[in-house]
Amino acid sequence: MPLDWQAIWRSLFLYQENEPMLFPTLTFWVWAIVVFGFYGVAMQLHRRRWGLLWLLVFSVFFYYKSAGGFVIIFLGLLVLEYLLVLWMKSSRKPSQLAFWSAIIIPLGFLGYYKYTLFFIQNWNYLTGSRIEAPDIFLPAGISFYTFQMISYVVDVRRNRISPSSFWDYALYIAYFPQLVAGPIVRAEHFLPQLSNPLIDSEQIGRGFWLVLQGLVKKVAFADYIAQYNDLIFANPKGYSGLENLFAIYGYALQIFYDFSGYSDVAIGIGRMMGFDLGVNFAKPYLSTSITEFWRRWHISLSSWLRDYLYIPLGGNRRGVVRTYVNLFLTMLIGGLWHGASWRFVVWGGVHGLALAVHRAIYGKDIPPRSVGRRLMGWFLTFHLVCALWVFFRASDFSKAVAVLSQVSTDTQISHLLPLIERRSLLVGLVLLGYILHTVPMIWVERVEKLFARSPFWVKVTAFIGVIQLILEMRQTYVQPFIYFQF
Repeated sequence: MPLDWQAIWRSLFLYQENEPMLFPTLTFWVWAIVVFGFYGVAMQLHRRRWGLLWLLVFSVFFYYKSAGGFVIIFLGLLVLEYLLVLWMKSSRKPSQLAFWSAIIIPLGFLGYYKYTLFFIQNWNYLTGSRIEAPDIFLPAGISFYTFQMISYVVDVRRNRISPSSFWDYALYIAYFPQLVAGPIVRAEHFLPQLSNPLIDSEQIGRGFWLVLQGLVKKVAFADYIAQYNDLIFANPKGYSGLENLFAIYGYALQIFYDFSGYSDVAIGIGRMMGFDLGVNFAKPYLSTSITEFWRRWHISLSSWLRDYLYIPLGGNRRGVVRTYVNLFLTMLIGGLWHGASWRFVVWGGVHGLALAVHRAIYGKDIPPRSVGRRLMGWFLTFHLVCALWVFFRASDFSKAVAVLSQVSTDTQISHLLPLIERRSLLVGLVLLGYILHTVPMIWVERVEKLFARSPFWVKVTAFIGVIQLILEMRQTYVQPFIYFQF
């Protein structure tokens, strides 16, 4: 059968709304081979600037393939923010107008695209108005690159970093592995690496391991478990309480493997190119308190909220009551950052209340506890997090309440065996997912190091095995990463 060159051209070079360029797609890995090839040759020839420029060009193209025409807004904001920072630092006394413009303008774009419909819907509900909501499509990654732009402006304002060259700044904001779904990388961490990317065989091997691990997490765990979760959350009243409970546990695992899988691929690609993008997850479901959970979950976001929101609000410097209020407000805004819906307000607000309560009981630090208390703390924390994920996942409040209602009123142990018999692969996959989550980090690091130092044929075999696993378990189309919608 002759090749459809027009289809190949569209797939490789043109934005297609229904087929964005995602990590688990063939289109991305075709381009990845080209990118790694050109970048590797440039670095071998000691043409570092050419290699970095190539990464910048591809990063902009990657965003075009992910968001289409919104790349114009992205580039416009990128240039404008850089010019505002130069204006801000152009005299001995930093310009307040330039600083606040550099904060308000990207937040204004984020607010328009993310929250306009939310405010119109609530205004219509409260006032009885019939304002017609415009057709607004949320640009991919706008929440993530907005936060990176703001952190750069604030860090320059605080003299934590000096303004960089435009090309270094542009690559910091646009670097494709973390552009559309994080991690949220700090300029003071990333920019110094551009002068001397650390590329060696072990780093490449460790990065490759993370890439394979992330793809398995996404396709073999998150996407497969999602099929069951989607059925339950679409019609919770049509299933037993035990099936709803299993969907709650399943979604907790799905969102972790989906997002940590993306982070693994992003961090792994960065390592293979000589860049350290940090750590974004540290086995969060082993946390024994809600405070510890937020030190382990989406670390780049939680630390960003701490440094650029909680501390500027006053942190713990303005008395006990104000500390609790600041914790609550930080998580409430963090909830709204995730989505323009009252479901996310509830999700963030309850997390904020839980953090405040934990702070009131135990103070700033988590005290040492007995084994029994640690187990109780883990049990309560895990189930609080799981229960709140229901509001994160459900399509509306009524569905969220229905799921929790079914669990509380219709959970019978007699339904367990039939569930296992009907969904044996699913149950086994969920159990395996949680078991792997408990593996000590020191073991994980040893396996990663062994893989990095293994012969080439071992890496090729592992790659072929992962590709085969993906082909066997993937759905008819690649599921977008959950955090793409934020």
